Amino acid sequence: MKKMIHKTLIISLLSLFASAYASAEPAFHEVLSKSPLMAKHLYSNQIQQESKVSDGVIYTRQHPGGETEGGFAQVLQQTLSKYDAKLAKEINAYWTFQIRLARKNTGSKWHKYAKSLPTGVQTIKRRKPSRWMSERVTSWSDTQEFKVLVY
Repeated sequence: MKKMIHKTLIISLLSLFASAYASAEPAFHEVLSKSPLMAKHLYSNQIQQESKVSDGVIYTRQHPGGETEGGFAQVLQQTLSKYDAKLAKEINAYWTFQIRLARKNTGSKWHKYAKSLPTGVQTIKRRKPSRWMSERVTSWSDTQEFKVLVY
């Protein structure tokens, strides 16, 4: 009986530790928390008229041409490699931050989807604009997959 209680206690503590660790903010989160203008720009993609989640695919409106988002993605990926080179090879920093913002902001059109993702490394799917007419999206890219760290 004592062995069973002891085993149960150890398993419970390990589970508690694992869940606390999985939901903890990684060290590179400070890049997001100390860059409010970047966070505002990333979040603006989540609230655009065309942004949505449909059939498990994120539709991100982006800004025309997507060059700003591409620039942020490059800098974030390089920055992540300075914090954790191994993790930088496994996940996409830009989409990790997008998912983090969506999880924390109920106004995001991706909030419900982002909250449904379990913590840890997950695969997401997204489509981005492939054609524009002025400020309106007229067609979408093929679906692309990204590994993200959900926390």
